[in-house]
Amino acid sequence: MAYYIYRSVLPSRLVTRQVMFLQPQKFALRNSNPVLFQSSLSRSYTNSIKSPPPNTPSEESTSSSNLNKYLGRIGKGYAKRLPTAILAKIIVTVLVGSISVDLLYAWYRNRCNERLLNKTVEKGTRPDIGISSDKFVPRPEIVKRLKEILQPYEDQSSYYMVCGEHGTGKTTLTRIASSEVGNGVIYVDIPPDFEVLGETFGKAINFAFEEKISITEQLGRKILGITKDKPEISEWKRAMRAFKRASTVYKAKYGKPPVIVYDNVSRLVHKNPEILDILQDDAKDNADDRKYIAVFVSSEGSVPRRMESRSSWSRADKPVMEIGDLSKEESINYLVDKRKIKKEEAIRLYELVGGRIVDLKSVADKSLAKQPFEVIKQSILGEVEKKFNTAQLLRKQLHHEVGKKAIKALFDSKELGFTTFMEFFNDYEEASKVLETNIFAYHPEKNTVSFQSQSVECYIREKADIFIK
Repeated sequence: MAYYIYRSVLPSRLVTRQVMFLQPQKFALRNSNPVLFQSSLSRSYTNSIKSPPPNTPSEESTSSSNLNKYLGRIGKGYAKRLPTAILAKIIVTVLVGSISVDLLYAWYRNRCNERLLNKTVEKGTRPDIGISSDKFVPRPEIVKRLKEILQPYEDQSSYYMVCGEHGTGKTTLTRIASSEVGNGVIYVDIPPDFEVLGETFGKAINFAFEEKISITEQLGRKILGITKDKPEISEWKRAMRAFKRASTVYKAKYGKPPVIVYDNVSRLVHKNPEILDILQDDAKDNADDRKYIAVFVSSEGSVPRRMESRSSWSRADKPVMEIGDLSKEESINYLVDKRKIKKEEAIRLYELVGGRIVDLKSVADKSLAKQPFEVIKQSILGEVEKKFNTAQLLRKQLHHEVGKKAIKALFDSKELGFTTFMEFFNDYEEASKVLETNIFAYHPEKNTVSFQSQSVECYIREKADIFIK
């Protein structure tokens, strides 16, 4: 008790000295009577400042040593605990700071990506035409009509189908119209490989597929330790959702819906028809809601036939826009003026392949390479015969007899109603298979069937004894 009273009363410089002096006395007087203890305590206090004899160990130093040992033991225990506590605090601080920085970065990147996406939709994708002017055949009336489709009014509530046979120039003309309209037009060229559809879609709208900047993903990774090898939905669906968000922003700013063009959708109809169905359903729903307008461009009649058979066709603009061949005058002018072929040769080439621009380019290249006309002709007709073989229409093949009736009727009238044509065959499934082999062409604008090209007619004429006699 004396120690604690003394510790609280005496100045700090004297406390250590007095405590050291008192501790041995307490041991010596433990069995003494109280009076002697008090007297001794008094003497101890009076003589506390006296120095010890020269040859006697200092009581102060002995007591100090004991206290230091005691404090040392406490200090070592605290020192052992101190690094762990500090380390834990550092780890927590770093973790919290890291999450905060990551989330801030994620927010910033997402905002930047959304702004870039909105700006892309606002400006339009303006696709490259991909053809030199010296080989391009202008078709201003078609471009004008396409541009009208690509500039919808505020309450537009229908989507569009643009079709035409392979090689009629649909892609070139659609790209020209899209580029000239610019603002609010997104052009997506469906790739041959469906696996890269998401990437293609993302590039068209400048959408960044960055899983690591997702705020939700950051929280899952940092706090819960959640990892994902694949996103929950496919990239093309994510890109589609992003486009819808940008469409809302665009319409709010400009008072009309943006337009998305799906070119070459025929690449989906055989291997991924359900994707075409999803795009059509979405086009219908968003036309209903006036959010965006879709334009489907196809080179195969099977696409419009499939789309026509579904309920979503109710929102398609009718009649379907069809891009056909060049006229005889346009074809000959192209061969003479653009390709510098003599007019007599140009007429013969046109009569062989007709106004299909892709075929005109092919025969023009061969003619300029000094190939004789008869060689060019046999090459073209040889390719047509391969199509007849694929369609099983040659003599003694599966569809020869029924196909012969349809061919003869078409050769006489040049065009048949769709139902009339289908009735030549045993059933609609058989007729549909033959119709998809590029011998015949379906025209959804008029719901009719014709020969696919003039070279097909030329082949039939050459083989008249097989097909029309």
